[in-house]
Amino acid sequence: MDARYGAEMRPLLRRVPQLNRLAVFDAVARAGDFTSAARELEISQPAVSRHMAALARELGLELFERHGRTLSLTPQGRTLADATDGSFAVLERALADLDDPAIVFAVQPAMATTWIVPLLDQLEAAAQTEIRLRIFDRRAELDDREWDLAIVPGTGDWADWTSTLLFGEAVRPFASPALARELGFDALTRPSSLIGANLLHIDEVGRPNMTWAEWFGETGEPATLPQPRLKYNAYPTVIQEALAGNGIALGWQHLLSDLVERGLLVPVGPVVQRRNGGHHFCWRSDRDDRRYHDILECVRDEILGSSESFPAV
Repeated sequence: MDARYGAEMRPLLRRVPQLNRLAVFDAVARAGDFTSAARELEISQPAVSRHMAALARELGLELFERHGRTLSLTPQGRTLADATDGSFAVLERALADLDDPAIVFAVQPAMATTWIVPLLDQLEAAAQTEIRLRIFDRRAELDDREWDLAIVPGTGDWADWTSTLLFGEAVRPFASPALARELGFDALTRPSSLIGANLLHIDEVGRPNMTWAEWFGETGEPATLPQPRLKYNAYPTVIQEALAGNGIALGWQHLLSDLVERGLLVPVGPVVQRRNGGHHFCWRSDRDDRRYHDILECVRDEILGSSESFPAV
C-alpha cells in the first residue's frame, strides 16, 4: 500500500473531528448567511449556527464578523473559505473522472495545431467522452505512460503499444512563394539544387522526424550538407520560419496541405516516402477495460476516416 495511506491520523481530523462542518462552512461562505446555507444543505438554521460555533471553537479562530444583520468573513475565515472551495473542487473533479474519466491523447505540436485540434469536437462526439490533448515533442516523453492514445511517427514496433498505420511519412521541402520565386525553385527542383539554400533544421536528439540528411539519402542523391548555423527546438517554429520566407522546411505533406491550398507554402522538391516508417495511431496494450476499447475504436475510426481525406501536395 502507498505509504501516504498509513495508520497515523491526519492532522486535519485532530483539528476538525467532524469534517462535515467544513462542508457547512463552505456553504455559509458561498451563500453569505446562515439561512441560505441551511436552505442549500436542507438542515435547520440553528443547526448551521451550532456547526459554525463548534468549528470556530475547534480551530481557535474567529471565522465570521457580524455587522448588524450582515455577515462577513474574517481574514482567517477567507483563507479557510478559499482552501475549502479549492479542495472540494478537486474532489468533485476526481469523482467526476472516476465516473467518466477523460481520455489523454498524445500528439506532436504540428499535428495538434493542423489536424487534431480542429477535429477534437468530432472525436469527442464519436467517443462520447472528454479528450485531453497532451503535446509531446520527443519520443522519450511518452515513457511516463500518462497517456491513453497517441499518434507517433516511427516504425510502429513499440513495446507495450498496439498500433495501426495511419499514413506513410511522405516528406518534401516547402518554401514561401516569394522565396521560391527568388530562388527559381518549384515542385520539380532537383535535390542537389537545394544544397546551397538556407535549409531549416530542427535539433535531432530524441526526435523521430526525418532529417535533411535522411531526405537527401532517400531521394537517391545523398549529399554532404554544411553544418547548419541554427537548429530550432520545435517543428512549428520551423514552419513559421518557412512561412516568413526565411528558409526551406521539410514538411509532412499530409499536415501542410492546408497551407499549400491557401497559397502560403509551395513545394520546392520531390516527395520522399520513408521506406520503413510512418505515422501510427497507438494505444496501450495493457488496458483491457471495455470502455477504453470502445472509445479507442471510435477515435481510431474517426482518425482513419479523416486521414483518408488528406489531399496530396
